[in-house]
Amino acid sequence: MKNTFDFHFHLFFKHYMTEGFDQKDNVTTSGIAKILNEVMGGTFDSQSSPKQISESRLFVGVTSILSMEHAFVNRISKLAQTLPFRWSYVDKIKNGETSYYDDFIVQIEECLSAQAWVKGAPFNIDFLNRKDDAWKAKTLADIEADLIKAERRYFAFSIEGGHNLSNVPIHKNIPSLYPELQLRALQDRTDVDFISINLCHLSYIPEQPLGGFCQGLNKLTNLAFKSEDFCPKATLGITERGKKVIQQALTHQTKPVLIDVKHMSVYSRFHYYRIREKLITEFPEVSRLPVVTSHTGFCFRSLSEFITNKSFRSTTETSDGFTVTQIESENIRIGKTNDLINKGLFGNPWTINLFDEEITEIMRSNGMIGISLDQRILGAAGILPDSIRDPHFEGEIIAQPEWERMFRDGQLPTAERLLEGLAPSREERHAMILCLHLIHAVRVGYATLAWSGDSSPWDHLCIGSDFDGLINPINVVTNVTDVHTLRDHILQYLPQAEKTLPFYQDTKALKRLENGAIDRIYMEAVVDKFMFDNGVKFIARFLRNWS
Repeated sequence: MKNTFDFHFHLFFKHYMTEGFDQKDNVTTSGIAKILNEVMGGTFDSQSSPKQISESRLFVGVTSILSMEHAFVNRISKLAQTLPFRWSYVDKIKNGETSYYDDFIVQIEECLSAQAWVKGAPFNIDFLNRKDDAWKAKTLADIEADLIKAERRYFAFSIEGGHNLSNVPIHKNIPSLYPELQLRALQDRTDVDFISINLCHLSYIPEQPLGGFCQGLNKLTNLAFKSEDFCPKATLGITERGKKVIQQALTHQTKPVLIDVKHMSVYSRFHYYRIREKLITEFPEVSRLPVVTSHTGFCFRSLSEFITNKSFRSTTETSDGFTVTQIESENIRIGKTNDLINKGLFGNPWTINLFDEEITEIMRSNGMIGISLDQRILGAAGILPDSIRDPHFEGEIIAQPEWERMFRDGQLPTAERLLEGLAPSREERHAMILCLHLIHAVRVGYATLAWSGDSSPWDHLCIGSDFDGLINPINVVTNVTDVHTLRDHILQYLPQAEKTLPFYQDTKALKRLENGAIDRIYMEAVVDKFMFDNGVKFIARFLRNWS
């Protein structure tokens, strides 16, 4: 049984936001709340609790810490009020009785205090820190060997959302002016270490806008949470405060923090790539720090073609006093199965997912792409009707300035000063879509970059499940205890994905033998890279401070 790596999951978040559940047990819903949980695809029950991890093959990974955003507590529906939330905590966020930064610090302290019991059996979890002498004295190869031993579980921390740096009361019209100082304080701490930070998350933070974010929640989410702050608003790319956070993150002398581009708007992501280029000219040591995205899917198209060909339609209206622009991207079929009822397979073209140029950007930087296990992100939209789609996908809101600059005028950010033939069942469709994402990323990598020796695009892909991040997991894995079974699903459907993906067809992701059959040994090796090996090597580089 193979071990697994996960670039993005939540260890204690659901325990922190709910009432009456011991951290050593799972969070579960009951009654009406259970019905809501089932309607939303298993969103609210535990998917990666310490107990589930102790029963899993997850041994190396990155666990994310975040404060609940005001948008989630602004207007909670009556149906969602049946959930076992810690309502005193909800009210504290809603009424601005704390800051995101103070709440984030509380969660750090809870994680550190939990280390006393998660270190023991059956959890055997250690939180990683570059300051620990045990790692500083070892070579990269020695660190990789220790991580592979599978005697203990090794997890790094990440910061999900720049809002966690805001040190003013939540949603009280008081600006948080120097978020880079809070980040520096976190980097200077010796008792905790962070591998990455998402500049943005799922909502507009009026007290501290750092950059444009992507709409990440679909219509189904309105069953539980409603807020105008889920809509991207007036930002155009990364703000001045956001640039300061980026510079602080990447230029800290001893504990730099990577920028995770997940959740940034597409304009802000391309803006960041240019900012990073400029920083490298001023701080050459930044060049060793890779670009990462921890839990994503793909748009299966290039941004330049998407913008040039206007592969979307737009509508603009005024809502609650501000202009809302929505785009509906054209649906494109990414593959097919032999299932006569559900034959066609589609991705999710929302701009929260990566365009082809970004796959190249990340691989060129020696970075990592964590592929989400959220069915919505990968593109699954239903069961029976999923093969029959309208010409355009469900609309997403784009901030008006970014729509004007990129989608209307076609301007990108400028440089900154600062197994074959088998038909998946309905449940297996999600595994097939995952395989199509893998094949697409590898083909883009081969088609756009030069590779030497044994290196390949397969070296830059891993799992980024987002378990316990309020997701709908893909059908073949419901929580962390099932993730190791993905290996067999991928091995079964990867050849069919190679056969049916209609993009970059002259570029092959898998090797074949002289008789034309798939090279099984090679395929197993690259799948093992995706499941575990790439993550181990990446975490080892982190522990050696990217040297």
